[in-house]
Amino acid sequence: MQFKMNNNSADGNKSEYFSDDEKPAFYDFVHGLYIYVIPMIVVIGMICNVLSFKVFVFTSFSRHPSSIFLALLSVSDTFFLLALIFTWMGTLKKARIDTGGLCLVTIYITYVTSFLSVWCVVLIMLDRFIIICFPLRRPRVCSNKMAKCTGIAITVFSILIYSHCFLTIEVVPVIGCRVKKEYFRFLAMVTYIDTAITFIIPFIAIFVLNIYVIVIIRKFNFKHAKPRVVKYYSPTYNVLSVAQMRLTVMLTIVSIVFLVLNLPSHAIRFYIIVNDLIANNDMALFLAQQFCQILYYVNFSINFTIYFVSSNTFRRCIKERVRCMRYQ
Repeated sequence: MQFKMNNNSADGNKSEYFSDDEKPAFYDFVHGLYIYVIPMIVVIGMICNVLSFKVFVFTSFSRHPSSIFLALLSVSDTFFLLALIFTWMGTLKKARIDTGGLCLVTIYITYVTSFLSVWCVVLIMLDRFIIICFPLRRPRVCSNKMAKCTGIAITVFSILIYSHCFLTIEVVPVIGCRVKKEYFRFLAMVTYIDTAITFIIPFIAIFVLNIYVIVIIRKFNFKHAKPRVVKYYSPTYNVLSVAQMRLTVMLTIVSIVFLVLNLPSHAIRFYIIVNDLIANNDMALFLAQQFCQILYYVNFSINFTIYFVSSNTFRRCIKERVRCMRYQ
């Protein structure tokens, strides 16, 4: 059984099993990334996620149902980064201390927030898909109330499904957290289930929804770029607004970046699980996993940059004064 973060450090115990001659040439590069880049990712990411949350909840942007999923994504990403910095501190040789049950809490938070992050992206793209492909159903299906209920549902589900951590993992003084021997088989099954619900199913859903959305965006742009050439009437494209399509473009970019940054980490993790290489002492494979893992961490801090670069509305809302839009 492999924890999502806690056994994945480039400076972790695993490197101690190899002599300097056995370490690949790019060990120092990956090691440097882990030591210096992760704190930057955490600090910048947490600041940016707080700013994003402010925009999605306390400005005019909150009128969009998608803002609820985006706000939830900002919160889950922030908690993931908080757990990441504690894990990073615990793996530094000079800073290793007995953290008690903190390692167990960070493992649990990592599981929950990883699940919420990927499914928020799925729900965001599903919301966009319904709005641009079935715009007449938008008022009934894509409402703020429906988005709130869905967000609460996936949050409660993730909290419950990963509560097994408190039963299957024990805290050992000085060493930290480890799996209880009697739960090895159970956690092996949980690992396959977790891979399915946080990698296989959502990645297929995001990919398919992206294809549909991109096709609709291209048709919409063609219609507005050459209005005299188009000689057919389509209710779908006529009820869509330019503002809706711009928001859709921004969220599509977010989902594409999400796939690019997450796919390498999940793919190599899936490869290790399928080939039963968890206990393998292949240093090159280990370092490749760490490099992909750092790309995975970047995903939790980069969304603000995507919002800012790709959306005029988001840039305008940043300047707005904090206010509770839903009660005005």
